[in-house]
Amino acid sequence: MAKTRHAASAGKTAATELGAARRRDLLEAAYTLIAEKGLEGLRTREIAARAGVNISTLHYYFGTKDALLVAIVEHVADKFGEEQRRPAGQGDAVASLRAHIENAWRSFQDNPRLATVLQELSLRAQRDPAAQSALRAVHEGWNLAVERLVLQGVRGGQLRSDLDPRAAARVVTSFIIGAMTQLGVDAGAFDFHLVSEELDRWLAPADGKRARKRPG
Repeated sequence: MAKTRHAASAGKTAATELGAARRRDLLEAAYTLIAEKGLEGLRTREIAARAGVNISTLHYYFGTKDALLVAIVEHVADKFGEEQRRPAGQGDAVASLRAHIENAWRSFQDNPRLATVLQELSLRAQRDPAAQSALRAVHEGWNLAVERLVLQGVRGGQLRSDLDPRAAARVVTSFIIGAMTQLGVDAGAFDFHLVSEELDRWLAPADGKRARKRPG
């Protein structure tokens, strides 16, 4: 009996892993096709063929067009990097903010199609409620994580005391997205690191000195 239960459990685990792998393959196929042809040219049969499965398999994992679109948004968000949406830690807020921007840069460098697919999804979200809701949730989580970093830096005297953390967070995230959009069109438009240093100076206290956080 124990062997039977163990075999059944192993079978379920294998089936779950296979299902997860097929789902990832379908989403990666959709991601690649969006980069190549845009969302308007996206066809479910082509996604299935690119993933090496039949159309019924795609419908099994994504029952509706809206479900597929939401899953694509989440897949793209994962490529952007989970670290971009994590709450601030207890360390140096300025170093964390710099690392956050560097990680964002690295995400786009490691995934050359990312900027193109994000633009396609953003355009679709303007007229598609499902895409809009999914993409809004991603942006809200990202902005909140940066807002916490900024607030931590303001309270610790590492960033300008007159900063509005919510507005400053939107400046940071908008810079990253805007920079990737421009560099996606012209890779030599500007030096990302040089411009991010200007952003860092804008966030710094007026006297240029980073105050140490007071204990307690």
